[in-house]
Amino acid sequence: MSKNASREATQDKILETVIDILHEVPLSKITVAEIARRANINRKTFYKYFDTPTQVLLVRLEDKILSEILYELTQQTCDPIGHTLDVTNHKQTKIVLNVLIRYREAITAAYQNAGGLDFELFDDFLARLRRDWLPFKNCHTTEQKFVANILSQMLIKLMVDWLTADVLLPVPQLIHRADILFNTSISNLNQPKNR
Repeated sequence: MSKNASREATQDKILETVIDILHEVPLSKITVAEIARRANINRKTFYKYFDTPTQVLLVRLEDKILSEILYELTQQTCDPIGHTLDVTNHKQTKIVLNVLIRYREAITAAYQNAGGLDFELFDDFLARLRRDWLPFKNCHTTEQKFVANILSQMLIKLMVDWLTADVLLPVPQLIHRADILFNTSISNLNQPKNR
């Protein structure tokens, strides 16, 4: 195993341990000593990669989720999606949401600890939407880009509310709500302005 692969494996083990502990106690109660004990590493190894348990989630969780989403999308759609992420494609959306469900507790803990919408994972989703999402590629005027930006922020807000809710809304219902939001808002992008 290469040095880089070994480092990745150790960081993944630490992340998985933090996620496992989150099932028992809140993030604020997790100690480095407990992580080290359960991950079968020493504290020095933990501090080689991270400063705090919170940093494990804020730094490593984002990479893990995004890489898992891309992997799942590629495997299940048999199509590398590097060119376009289409949130109107229900198959892609279900894959993304199912990966997020697997990491829901960790995402919620990191989100709450980061104080809300400034959480880096959601910022990266927003950046990816702006870069790769089909409707953004069709926006040419400043007004269209403005409306598309608001739409993307509304979709992120819908996703965050879904992930952090006390009771998780079933994926088909969330997709239906996103469709309503998308269809209502995207029609505004395509309407010519009457003057």
